[in-house]
Amino acid sequence: MTHSFQRYTAAGNTFVVMNTWEDPLSLSRESMRAFVRVACDYKAGIGSDGVVLVNHSGTGAHFRMDFYNPDGSTGMLCGNGARCAVQAASDFGYLAEGARNHIPFEVLGAKNRADILANGDVRVFFQDPSVVRLDFLLPLENSVSVPASYVDLGSQHAVIFFDALARSAAVDGSLDDLDVAYYGPLVRWHSEFAPLGANANFIEVREDGDEKFLRIRTFERGVEGETLACGTGCMSAAIVARALGRIPRVPVRLLTQSGEFVTVAFTLEQDKVRNLSLSGSVVRGEGGTLTFDEEKRTLDVVYW
Repeated sequence: MTHSFQRYTAAGNTFVVMNTWEDPLSLSRESMRAFVRVACDYKAGIGSDGVVLVNHSGTGAHFRMDFYNPDGSTGMLCGNGARCAVQAASDFGYLAEGARNHIPFEVLGAKNRADILANGDVRVFFQDPSVVRLDFLLPLENSVSVPASYVDLGSQHAVIFFDALARSAAVDGSLDDLDVAYYGPLVRWHSEFAPLGANANFIEVREDGDEKFLRIRTFERGVEGETLACGTGCMSAAIVARALGRIPRVPVRLLTQSGEFVTVAFTLEQDKVRNLSLSGSVVRGEGGTLTFDEEKRTLDVVYW
């Protein structure tokens, strides 16, 4: 299989984006999983936080986004991947001429919408969360329990405030010092979130002048490690922080591990989250042609 690709980065998350509308992939499910794993590998392939396919939508949307985690799993929502997909669809010429606002696109069988803002940032609106559980005790280890919250946005997220973890587990320093490689798996694989598991988000309220914002670090399911950003994690964290009164107002700015900020906006209507959106910059990176050998499970990459 030979196909072109383009890398896009949003808030530090880098994705391999492929135009499969005009040039569909003809891979079995197992071969697709193998292809995604090697494509996302920084040594054996291109290197990314996932693969995004831009496809034709049969729902009347401008395009359909399909997302694959680096381990080849699919069926989850990816916030920053969605923002990259919108920019890629624009670059590929799939948006209606002059379309900048209320751009409809399909993901996971639902129709979402996006805006390309005047400053070039991409804002994507998402479905309302199906589950929000606030401030329950989560047993970790050695009789230590920490207050946690849970949000299901199509991907599942646990949210833990660093100050609560520091008190419960006697963790020193700030969120910047936290051993996410240790605490992340304890949350990600916790029986409370079985069978799907959950992404583990650790957050800290900080101040920038008179404004409060969130510092966030995320251990991602499917990557099985900390990533430079997680869009759905940022949205989940903002919902929890506002609902618990730790952040006084929306929109909420979040500082990701990449050093970039994203902005989450929503409204609360009788304790229900509505009009949820994620916005921030999207950067187009290098592109090229890849050739995947299905039998050897190897990838040859030629950059333009």
